[in-house]
Amino acid sequence: MAKKTRTSEPAGTIAVAEEQLKNFAEDLSTLLGHAQNKADSWLGQRKAIADQLVGVRDTASRLLAQLGISDALPAARRGRKPGSKNRVKAEATGAGAKRGVDRPAKKKRSMSAEAREKIAAAQRNRWAKQKSAGGR
Repeated sequence: MAKKTRTSEPAGTIAVAEEQLKNFAEDLSTLLGHAQNKADSWLGQRKAIADQLVGVRDTASRLLAQLGISDALPAARRGRKPGSKNRVKAEATGAGAKRGVDRPAKKKRSMSAEAREKIAAAQRNRWAKQKSAGGR
């Protein structure tokens, strides 16, 4: 068998590859420029919409104030909303009361003997089924 000799790449092939790489970089730059312009445009539209909504809100507040309705738009509130569980009634505890102070005792839930027996029987059936299935 004859030995293969390595030949160096022709200079023309390298020049073609460099030209393709240059074209690709230019296309990528153009594409990224278009994407940035679109994003800037969308952000500008979003800001314009937000400004319009703020103007509508302010106009509505001003008109309601002229009608004598100042509490129509409640202020933003932090914490649990009124009516959620574990709520302490303000009239029973006062404004700054600690949790649990002057709170009525929670009624303990009870289950009938029949209900307890039904649950126990269902659990025994599950255990028996599990045991008969091979100890899994």
